[in-house]
This record gives sequence, structure tokens and C-alpha cells, in this order.
Amino acid sequence: MSAPPRIAIIFNPIAGRSRRLVLEDVCDRLAARGWAVELKPTGARGDAERFAREIADLPADSRPDLLAVAGGDGTIGEAINGLVAATSAQPMSIGIIPMGTANVLAAEIGLAVNVDAIAAALDARRTQAVHIGRANGRAFTLMAGVGVDAHVVAQLNVALKRRIGKGAYVIGALKQVFRFGFPTYRVQIDGGPILDAASVIVAKGRFYGGKHVVAPLARLTSPSFQICLFERKGALHMLRYALALALGRLPRARGYRILEGRHVTIDGPAQDPIQGDGDILGQLPAIIDIAPRPIRLVMPSGFRP
Repeated sequence: MSAPPRIAIIFNPIAGRSRRLVLEDVCDRLAARGWAVELKPTGARGDAERFAREIADLPADSRPDLLAVAGGDGTIGEAINGLVAATSAQPMSIGIIPMGTANVLAAEIGLAVNVDAIAAALDARRTQAVHIGRANGRAFTLMAGVGVDAHVVAQLNVALKRRIGKGAYVIGALKQVFRFGFPTYRVQIDGGPILDAASVIVAKGRFYGGKHVVAPLARLTSPSFQICLFERKGALHMLRYALALALGRLPRARGYRILEGRHVTIDGPAQDPIQGDGDILGQLPAIIDIAPRPIRLVMPSGFRP
């Protein structure tokens, strides 16, 4: 009799009760499908990255059949950094159990935040090669940002986020209307001319903050970026961009420009933050490129590249 397939799930043990119930229900469904489940609770920032790297670098005959991450886009991003840093010649597939505030990656691949759909996707192990971005060497799956959104992330009230979720980002953005100095960022794409922008999003996926479209042509499976330039400065323009995003009209907004490329440099105020997938990845100046090796991401049955 063959051994059951094994899955290792990295998760944050201090997640709220409702999110823990999602994880428990997914584990129950996997066990019912014949999986042996190993839970890997994190204890501090960086643990998800370390666990993923260690698991991926295990000998092929001793590592689990699948790695999964239960958490938000930030926790998933940590684990993906671990996979990118792994030295094993045999890539490790990774699945997600979305339990975060926005779950943008789940939206991007069409994975419903539903325990039956999640368990079915993990059990099927249908994977797709996904090209990962890097900002100053740190990997990101969805987007890297410089300017207003990076300052919102850098100054986010984490306690408030735990209480009210996405509302904390809205409050943070409104504060930036009055605090942000609106400097000019200098952007170069694939060695081309220097372009000026008030904020920049380098996108691998279409969505931002949920299912708000910032880059309609961006695809996780593409080895290139969609570079989104907010060309107009000031509080009124920032509010206009935010309204256009909420209404689904940002790609057509005046002063918003989308270009394609594989290598992006961004300069501006020294030590300005760079955000990636909702976490701070580093500081300016930024060098953003495509990681040399894609990862294998578990996709739901309805996913289309």
C-alpha cells in the first residue's frame, strides 16, 4: 500500500478565530481525501521564509509532496522569498490558503475563498509556472510600489488593521493626502529614457487591494511587468486616482500611463520605502527585475493563463 501524499502548511498561529476555522476546515477536507497534513506555525517575522526555504531544500525523498501557505499576501510573499532562495535543483510546488485582508493573489488566480474550493485545488495539484518579480533582490508576486502606496504601507497602523481590515489602508491613504510631499520619482524601463512620475506601481498581476484593476494586461505567467505611472502630483489628483480605482476606471484615467518592460529602475528621495505585496521590501533607489527561475503555483481548475 502506497504512503499517503504529504502536505506541509505554513501558518500564523495568532490569526483570528474565523481564519483559524478556515485552516482547520481545509485540513479536515484534505485528511478526508487521504492527505497527511503537517502544520508549521510561525513564531516571528521571517519564519515563513525560513520554513519554505528549508522544506524546498530537503532531499526529494524526504520532503512533502506539496507546500502550502495559510495567510495573507504578505505571509505568502515571505514563503515565496524562501522558495526563490532555495538551492535545490528540483523546484517545490506551492499552494495558498487565503486568509488575509485583501487576498489579492487568490483573486488573481480565481481561487474562491471557500474551503471546498481550496481543498480541491490543493488535492488536484494542478500547477502553473509563475514569473516572480524582485525589488532590490526581494521577491514579490503581485506588485511593487513606490510613492503614496509605499508610504501608506510603511506607516500602516497594524493594530487598526487587525480590528477593521481594509479600512486601515483607507485611513492611512487619507492621512497621506495631507502628509505626503509628492516628490518626483525618476523611472527607467529597459534602459530607455528617464520618465517622471508622482507614484509608480510595477505590476505582475491585474489587481490591487482586492479586485481593483490597475493593469488589465498584467499576467502572473508573463515574464514581464506592466509599469503603471501616476504622472500628476498633489492631493486632488491623488483623490481622483483613488476614485477612479474604486470605480474601475483607473486604466483610462487622465495622467495614468501603463508601459511594459522587464527591468525597471526607480530613483527619488533617499531611503523612500519600496512596498511589495503589502510589505516593505527595501528603500530607494530601486532595481526591479524578473527572477531568473519561475515558481510552480497551485491553480484552481478554472484558471486560464
